[in-house]
Amino acid sequence: MNLVEREKELSIMKGMLDAAMTGHGGVLLVSGAVASGKTALLRAFEERATAAGALLLQATASDAERDMPLGVMGQLLLAMGAPHEGVVGAARSPDGAALPAAVVTELCGIVLEKAREKPVMLIVDDVHHIDSYSVECLFYLARRMTRKRILMVLAESSSGLFDSSRVQVDFLRLPGCRNIRLGPLTRRGVGDMTGAHGGERWRTRALVAHLHRTGGGNPLLTKALLEDTAVSLADGDAHEPDACVPGESYERAVTACLYRGDPALRHLARALAVLGPQAAPAELAEVLGTGRESVHRGLSALGATGLLGTGWFRHEAGRCAVLRGMEPADRARLEARVATVLHEHGRSATVVARHLMLAERVDDVWALPTLLEAADRALADDDVALALSCLRAARDLCTDEGRALDIRAALTRAAWRVNPAIGTRYLPELTTAALAGRLGHRHCAELVGHLLWFGQVDQALAVLHTAQRGGAGAGLRHRLDDMRLWMARTYPGLPRSRRAERADPGGTVRRVVPSPRSVHDRVATLAQAASDPTRDDVVVRAEQILQGTRLDDHTVPSLVTTLDSLVLADHLDEAAYWCETLLKEATERGAPMWQARFASVKARIEVRLGGLTAAEESARTANVLVPAEGWGVALASLVAVAVYVNTAMGRLGEAADQLSVPVTEAAFQTPDGLLYLWARGCYYLAVGRPYAALDDFRACGDTMTGWGLDLPALVPWRTDAALAHLALGDERRARALAEEQLALVGKGAAWTRGVSLRVLARTLAPSRRLPLLGEAVEILQETGHRLELVRATGELARAHRELGDPGQARAFARRARQLAGECGIPVPEAPPSHTGMPAAQDGAGTPRTRQHPVELSDAELRVATLAARGLTNREIAAKLFITVSTVEQHLTRAYRKLDVQRRTDLMAKIASAPDPDQGPGHRHRAERHPA
Repeated sequence: MNLVEREKELSIMKGMLDAAMTGHGGVLLVSGAVASGKTALLRAFEERATAAGALLLQATASDAERDMPLGVMGQLLLAMGAPHEGVVGAARSPDGAALPAAVVTELCGIVLEKAREKPVMLIVDDVHHIDSYSVECLFYLARRMTRKRILMVLAESSSGLFDSSRVQVDFLRLPGCRNIRLGPLTRRGVGDMTGAHGGERWRTRALVAHLHRTGGGNPLLTKALLEDTAVSLADGDAHEPDACVPGESYERAVTACLYRGDPALRHLARALAVLGPQAAPAELAEVLGTGRESVHRGLSALGATGLLGTGWFRHEAGRCAVLRGMEPADRARLEARVATVLHEHGRSATVVARHLMLAERVDDVWALPTLLEAADRALADDDVALALSCLRAARDLCTDEGRALDIRAALTRAAWRVNPAIGTRYLPELTTAALAGRLGHRHCAELVGHLLWFGQVDQALAVLHTAQRGGAGAGLRHRLDDMRLWMARTYPGLPRSRRAERADPGGTVRRVVPSPRSVHDRVATLAQAASDPTRDDVVVRAEQILQGTRLDDHTVPSLVTTLDSLVLADHLDEAAYWCETLLKEATERGAPMWQARFASVKARIEVRLGGLTAAEESARTANVLVPAEGWGVALASLVAVAVYVNTAMGRLGEAADQLSVPVTEAAFQTPDGLLYLWARGCYYLAVGRPYAALDDFRACGDTMTGWGLDLPALVPWRTDAALAHLALGDERRARALAEEQLALVGKGAAWTRGVSLRVLARTLAPSRRLPLLGEAVEILQETGHRLELVRATGELARAHRELGDPGQARAFARRARQLAGECGIPVPEAPPSHTGMPAAQDGAGTPRTRQHPVELSDAELRVATLAARGLTNREIAAKLFITVSTVEQHLTRAYRKLDVQRRTDLMAKIASAPDPDQGPGHRHRAERHPA
């Protein structure tokens, strides 16, 4: 140990030693906090005393030997080899009587006689643990050594819990007794220790300051911190440490400090560690069963040891060391006591519950309600882990059957936010209780949703009907009605008689009338609007829902449906924005299941936008957040995205691997199952299995038709079936399916119209393809469906090549390659033509390019010129007093005639264009040149 800062104490001790050597004995009491350096100081003094020729008699008291009579005195006599066993043995009577005076005289006489021969140094360490008989002997000697060559040095750890000890009181009042109190090391002393331990390289100001702050100037703790820091830096010798790193050595040092001091200090440290940093002295006193004044003195003593600073542990590692040093049973008892005291002091349910969960069983009537209240607060604060812990503790504590069901229902609901699979263990018990009428209506409504999620449709319907028959208030009836609306969206194939009507308690049947404020009702209306291509209020309705609905466990399904409605209505930008917003909030609130749901929606949006890499990453994120067993029927959607993305990217082996993921049969009663069938059909088509593909696409069609939900925007099964027929050589049937889907989607800029035009063009002669493909490209550009745009652009390149226009073919082929790179898919190879004439070729076999004039009508010219100037379709319509649809038709024809793909290319093609405001009468001829 570094003794630079103990020179003053050593000087006092040397002076007393010199006096004792000349026959002027005395008593020196060395006091200080535990591990403050008293023992090291004694060892240094022992060396000087021995060097001076004194007889050294050394003993160490122990708390374990406090009840051993003459334990310390026996050590001293043993050190001088004096025959004393008989006397000591006789003194150790079991009756606890006072030590006979004759014994004291005989034992102390041995020491006094020895002092006649040579100076004697009596050194007793940890004298605060000394037995009472040995104290009497030391008092006897102390009163007789003023003119003897005897120096008595006693080292005591002052706990601060009690008034001055008997040693201090009785010895300090004797003449010739001095007291030295050791304080903590200063920063300079810590710096000297640091330099001695690691050399000058270690003695940085930052490290010394941190060591002093963390160790509190306690030599034992400081040395341990230095050892831990050395271990942590063992692999980086070039690094100069700026902060200490508490580790195993520090933990051992903390434990040593507590066990070397007064047991009352150890109990106080444990109570403080369990109570936490907000512990009040009154609470500490009540937990320990002592007075507040004792607590204040004890905290001061712990502060003097370097463990505490301003009433709390200087480092969290100190608190952890105290807690780990406790036996589990002791910790559980203390936690129970702390929970009781905190409850009586009015602490919050959350604070009390944290202790109840670690305590031995507490059967007080307040314990169970406290745990349940804490669970509710934790869920409201998005602390799902704490909520689950509270509910599990409540489950283990509860003995009432009815309340136990409520707790299990609450556990299922809380677990749903993390992973629905966690709560599946409770579903059979809850279902049995619900069918027996023993489960509350609120829990019944939630149970129906959980059962539907995992495809247990019959059980869900049975629970729903049981809840109906049991009767409920208006609020709960609306809750059940909302569940039916959700069921209708999730399982659209269920007969309406099974889900859309309910029986009043009186037996009458009425139609479902959801609450006017029900978000489920508004979402249902939105879904209907999204399925109607003539409706233009989808975005407004959706944003009203998204802006006005708080994200929680009950609204997540509705918000997901709202996003799906935006996708269905082809408003991908809005869907992507809101999906990202909700995903960010779910992430901030730490709800893995919410995050996974929105990540799944994001993956579907990215597929529509052609961002296949992003779609794959979102699907992977959803799978990482919630494993497959937690997805229920919705797993079909995730698998569908993975299969489709891998197929589109040419990774057919990985797509096949995804198809091996088991999907529950009930999933095929849901729209997610449709997506799975469609994606699997696309895979079969890609690997050359058109018959299998056709079966899946037809299954999609049959299912959607049976549901009354035949929406190409959901699954464009007809065009995919048409591609399968083309692969089989059935051009007539392929054309019929494409035309049928085109008629269903109608006019407008829906992406499904672009797909229908592209597939229909595949069934026509090259000369008839260009208008359809041109319109398809324009639509897909406007709607942002890059993947379909790649395909349409590639086929447009082939059509130009077959018509003998290699320049345009190369231009479109380059564009297709660029788009394919953006999507992360292989460069598309247009399939061979099934119908039509080959392109004209010259004698060398190279397709001939043609040069011919293109003529725009007056109306087309006016519209194209305004479009080239940057006006929107609506602005052009208002300026020319025509409809927006007419503007779109004129622009489509102008794009086709001028062979352009976007408005920015129009101005270069319209040379010397007349001002549209000049009116009709102007004909414009543009020359098409080979690229």
